[in-house]
Amino acid sequence: MTIKNSMNIDFIIVGAGPAGLTASIMAAREGFKVVVLEKGEEAGPKPRGEGMGYYSIVDDLLGKDYLPSIGIKSNGGRVWHSPGDLQITTTYREYPHYFFEWRRFIDRFVERANELGVEIILESEVIKPIEKNGLCVGVSYKDKSGNISEVHGKTIMDCSGYSGVIGRYYGVLYDEEINCPIIKCLISEANINIKETPDLNFFFIGNGDLDYAPNFPPCVAYIFPLEGKRVEVGLMLRMAQVPQMKTVKIPNNDEILKVWGNLKKYYPGFSEFFKGAKIDYEEVTWLPNARMVENIVPIPGVVLIGDSAGFVNPFGSSGLYYSMEMADFWVKNIAKKMKNEEILWSSENIEGFKSSFENYDVYKEVKGLYNLIGAFEYKIFNRLRTAEKINKKWDYISSLLKQAS
Repeated sequence: MTIKNSMNIDFIIVGAGPAGLTASIMAAREGFKVVVLEKGEEAGPKPRGEGMGYYSIVDDLLGKDYLPSIGIKSNGGRVWHSPGDLQITTTYREYPHYFFEWRRFIDRFVERANELGVEIILESEVIKPIEKNGLCVGVSYKDKSGNISEVHGKTIMDCSGYSGVIGRYYGVLYDEEINCPIIKCLISEANINIKETPDLNFFFIGNGDLDYAPNFPPCVAYIFPLEGKRVEVGLMLRMAQVPQMKTVKIPNNDEILKVWGNLKKYYPGFSEFFKGAKIDYEEVTWLPNARMVENIVPIPGVVLIGDSAGFVNPFGSSGLYYSMEMADFWVKNIAKKMKNEEILWSSENIEGFKSSFENYDVYKEVKGLYNLIGAFEYKIFNRLRTAEKINKKWDYISSLLKQAS
């Protein structure tokens, strides 16, 4: 192994998505030296649409009114379709919500990080953490030329998303316990009039509802508009109840894509959006929303942030806000100790960090959402399970949806 360089940094951040870039901006504002390692050729490399509520942290990070300048304001509506599109319930959220293109959003983060002197090293794939005396003191990574480098620092934040590069090394079972398969697809020339259909749409599909895939897991097809006739569509497989469901067979990617192809062509209501549409991007990926990671400080020196911690909205809506808030919380709390104490990662400090986080309003909100969706999915996808039973109990399900909103 050739060590090309070794840098001593205050904050090493793995992943240049919203969580990682938020952490980098907040740490740089505190006066610390920050490096971000991103394996892609650019920050937030995957194309997609996105949506999120308009919170104060967005103005703080990206500049006042930046989000409204790039997005389409939603009226907060969410349209829930029962299996077979036989019944519909619409719920509303009162806070402002915007849909927007991912690239413009991420580029703004990069611009703000660069203004603060954050070093973002692209095409750098983190291989493993570096330990010394029971403390994580850095990471080794491979650059685009295949050379192995090391970077040392006082705090390592794993913001690598569903892949959980550092979390996986320390035994987090992402594939078995955290991640759910999801298809993300961008289409243009969609069969949609955004003035008539400005809201998120969700289509419930129970286990056993699809004749061509009777053992397919319960899932939710979704659509949200971006602008004009450009929309993001997709399919979220809901896996939290699957271990208790004998009627489910976990599909591979080819099987998921086969089901997806049929849904696009034939599923009532959902397939209408695809008439005459052009598919610009489509892939099977993962959404870490089956449950939160139990130990987000798996070893002194490391914190799992955002998607790497399963700290998302488990109902499938955007996890951007929660990952940004989590990054902000942990950077600021670590920064206070880093400035004032010689020994940062004592057991006392770690317990203090965790306790403060568990008393944080945003943590309580996410935990509450997980509790709510756990009960919701158990009743709908496990107990009721089929289209016939779900439709028969739709009034009851509607009341749960309104409670969740």
